[in-house]
Amino acid sequence: MPAGFRIYLAITALLLVSCLAGGVSAASIGTEWKERVPVEGSLFSGVMLSTDSSKVFTGGNNMYFRSWDGEQHWGGRTGFISTMSTDGNYVVYGEGKTLVLLDKYGVEMWSRNMGYQVRAVAISATGSFVISADDQGNINTWTNNGEFYARNKTDLVKQIAISPIDTLVVTTTESGLKFFTPTLDPVWSDTKNGSVDSDIIFSRDGSTIITSGGKRVSSHTKSGQINWMNDITKEAITGTACSDDCSVIVTGSQDGRVTAIDRYGNVHWTYPAGQWTNAVAISRDARVIVAAGIDKNLYVLDHAGKLLAEKQMNTIIHPRSLAVSADGMRIAVADENALNGLTLSLEDSGDQVTLIPRTSARITETPAPLPATGTIVISPSLTSLPTTSVPVTPTPRSSPGPVTAILAMGVGVSLVMWGRKF
Repeated sequence: MPAGFRIYLAITALLLVSCLAGGVSAASIGTEWKERVPVEGSLFSGVMLSTDSSKVFTGGNNMYFRSWDGEQHWGGRTGFISTMSTDGNYVVYGEGKTLVLLDKYGVEMWSRNMGYQVRAVAISATGSFVISADDQGNINTWTNNGEFYARNKTDLVKQIAISPIDTLVVTTTESGLKFFTPTLDPVWSDTKNGSVDSDIIFSRDGSTIITSGGKRVSSHTKSGQINWMNDITKEAITGTACSDDCSVIVTGSQDGRVTAIDRYGNVHWTYPAGQWTNAVAISRDARVIVAAGIDKNLYVLDHAGKLLAEKQMNTIIHPRSLAVSADGMRIAVADENALNGLTLSLEDSGDQVTLIPRTSARITETPAPLPATGTIVISPSLTSLPTTSVPVTPTPRSSPGPVTAILAMGVGVSLVMWGRKF
């Protein structure tokens, strides 16, 4: 094959690929509603959406509960240590030594004096039981009607989480990670790998547990066997979220980056989102990733780390003050002035590619997994990892328009004709 033809072939191939690339996806963010803090100087802290995204809850020195359509809302109680059941029907909070359960209308169902300062709370998906921890190391289980169920004394608890299928309780403590049954019988513990973990996330089926703290992210099976444990970020992690099957994990960190990790602990991309990225959230299938922090900006990224939309909020966003619906179309975010209900509209830019500042994520090298040494496993059974493939492919392109298709066909024909001469 003559050299001239080879050069022509290479150029033509590049032109053909460029023509078929088409436009890129984009999105717009609209404000559907806004609830301002009731008292100057008060603060929303922590934001949750119910599984069906019909209800929003945030804690703080003025807790607030609202249905997305605005027909139902209440607030006014103090609850920095608080959470909502994922079905949206119950709220539990601790204030001083008192543990309180509310229904979805804000009506108190019961309150219990713990004897000691409430340190952490959790509630099962349907509100069937509540877990509380105090500053003396006592962990208690309470039934939905307020009856005492079980107790275990352990190290001081930082966070508590309950499996979506209500069969496992996970705590991060001052000495390490601990798993319990709902009756607080010990299942597994790891006190040899440090006590940096604070955030706890379950996969939807409860088979995988992701924990994070410091610069480290870890993955365990429900029986306590470690999948991997990696140092992911250069600075401390300030927020963590994962897709339904935990095949995609995202973190925000003090170096202002959003980092995407796969089910095996490999970093696939990082996105420079400005100053401290305090909060991250992700849709069920990882197609929509949202991040925000102290630079006041809300960033919406796709699964490949490309910026789809950006919106400036009024003030900074604190940790755990961001949530996104399962389909990624509803975003609840609290800044220092208001709780905001935002809607995401996906758009198609056609054949024209419009560059947005900082659109491209930075591809990073994959870190080698750390050895799983020092883990104490009580149950020897191994739960298989989720099977959903990791979305590390480039962002899906829109279909080529008529002009692009005709141009591509013309290039192809010219290529065939040129080849016949040789």
